[in-house]
Amino acid sequence: MPSDGKILAKWDYILLLGESGSGKGTLVKNIKRYWMPDLNSASMGDIFREKAQTDLEIKSMTDHGVLIDDEATCRVFNEFAQTHAPGMMDGFPRNRQQTLNLIKFIKERHWRVLVIDIHCNVEIILERLMARRRADDELNIMYKRNLDHRTLHPHVMDEIKRRADLFDIISVNGNDHEEVVLSNFLLQLLRLVDMLYLYDLKRVETIFEVSDSESSVDPAVNRWISDFLHSVQNRINSSYE
Repeated sequence: MPSDGKILAKWDYILLLGESGSGKGTLVKNIKRYWMPDLNSASMGDIFREKAQTDLEIKSMTDHGVLIDDEATCRVFNEFAQTHAPGMMDGFPRNRQQTLNLIKFIKERHWRVLVIDIHCNVEIILERLMARRRADDELNIMYKRNLDHRTLHPHVMDEIKRRADLFDIISVNGNDHEEVVLSNFLLQLLRLVDMLYLYDLKRVETIFEVSDSESSVDPAVNRWISDFLHSVQNRINSSYE
């Protein structure tokens, strides 16, 4: 983990936005597989599904695709983020009020946050959701979640884009294969690294090797970029030791 409490000397936290089925969980899995295996991560949906096992009111809301109230949602995020920073949360914020609460939270802590915004066509989302067969993936619930996202998400991004002093944004096309999605994310991430640290790296050697079992170069590309990011992070960490 970062020695200075920041990811690449820049971010205190990562937020992953996108509707259910857009590929958020897969991207989290690959970020931890290739880039930051020790990163603290959580999904707001998973947290509330776990709470639903003992809370009948939350169970009813999650079973019917109803959004949990803002107060409970913000409290869950605040509790996790305060004790797991740097870290990553999937599925927060989901509306304007949650975004305003988030801005207040990170301003009080003088944080800077990386926002990953995944976009995906509804046809692909429905195909993925129907294939995974989760209990809350009934067709009517899927359409309601899609409507909620299309209605609420633009207001979330409007507030985030107004605060360039607090957020950096990476937009990702979730329609692509998961390895390509990760490659696009890592390349955009690399462009956000402060040049100050790249100047000091001088010569960096990373291995580009495609395994016999791999049908494309994408995994090798992801390992290659991640190795470079590890070198940057190690260089930053050494300056704090």
